[in-house]
Amino acid sequence: MTTRFNTITGRQPSWLPFGFVALGVLGALVGAALLAGRPAIAQVPNGDVVILAVDSSRIPEPDGAGHRVALRPVGDGVEEVARDLNQRGGLLGRRVRVTHENDQCEAEEAAAIAARAVANGVSVVIGHPCSSGAIKAAALYAQAGVLMIATGPRHPRLTSPVAHRGIFRLAGRDDRQDESIATLIAARFPTARAAIIHDRSVQGRGMAEEIRRSMIAAQVPPVLVATYTSGIKDHAAIVSELAKAKADLVVFPGQPFEASMILDQADRAGARIATAIGTDVLAADRPPARLLAAVDAFLVMLPWPGMGEGAGGEKSESTAHELAAAALEVWVAAVVESGSLALDRVTGVLEASAHPTRVGAVRFDAKGDAVVPSYLPHVWRDGRWQAWR
Repeated sequence: MTTRFNTITGRQPSWLPFGFVALGVLGALVGAALLAGRPAIAQVPNGDVVILAVDSSRIPEPDGAGHRVALRPVGDGVEEVARDLNQRGGLLGRRVRVTHENDQCEAEEAAAIAARAVANGVSVVIGHPCSSGAIKAAALYAQAGVLMIATGPRHPRLTSPVAHRGIFRLAGRDDRQDESIATLIAARFPTARAAIIHDRSVQGRGMAEEIRRSMIAAQVPPVLVATYTSGIKDHAAIVSELAKAKADLVVFPGQPFEASMILDQADRAGARIATAIGTDVLAADRPPARLLAAVDAFLVMLPWPGMGEGAGGEKSESTAHELAAAALEVWVAAVVESGSLALDRVTGVLEASAHPTRVGAVRFDAKGDAVVPSYLPHVWRDGRWQAWR
């Protein structure tokens, strides 16, 4: 059985950063519970195990009469796992029941959903795909003692600088691209003579410094950190620096057009670069042909999509549906292992060990972040960016 208790409004989506407004109703509910020395979540010891799936989508009606809920990948993924659980006897001997909400990427709507979740005795929340809604709701769920696993938000503030007990993220983080690049070089190109080249902009300079520090920490320090001037066509000076350093791998936190010119000119000068690694900024709709021809391999770091296994055993990028299902699978595994729905016991298990899911083994660190690569290298193949193996 599926229960709905969502309210769809006509507000436009809001995005970070923005001011987070306290929700009076939930504040009072949580405050009263804390004064009483117990969590605000309604307790139903012998009833259904209630799971809330939260999507963040809405599309306008053709006649302009408002909005309707669009496809719900989170909800469908959760339903799939819940049906299987019930067919096998439920969870801890209790039937599993899924409820659905849609926060429309709105922080205030997400907070209202959190209030309803607490009042309805929800045991776990899967979803809030947008960072704005997830961050707002997370603080309220944590106060009320409701466990949440978000499968979309990559904004650092969901788990940092303050980690909320019982708040987890099955996704990478946007602030860990430098670590992912250093890890890639250390694992796949440990003997490469790597250089970092940036465009002197605030963003480029900052990213280059973060990558340099991460490479040093990973024990693959760059042999060269150099800059180029944007807008010029002759990059003989930087090509000369690359040749002198005998660089055979270059990291570009810059633009694809300028990267293509530098790499092409290096190739023509007899200082061909074997491997170029770009940040997500270089993931153009179609990389310049000159760039692809100038190197043996051009890799771009893109957000971890979750990796599943295809019917033939091959690895494939996961969908939002699969990530939501995996989030519920890892929670169920922790509940079964702990023999309890209690927040502290389940949280302890999730942080202590990895559990198998359809996207691979999942474990969370002390902040609640999944121990997964935040970014993975991708290559341009068959007209699109595909995960590099």
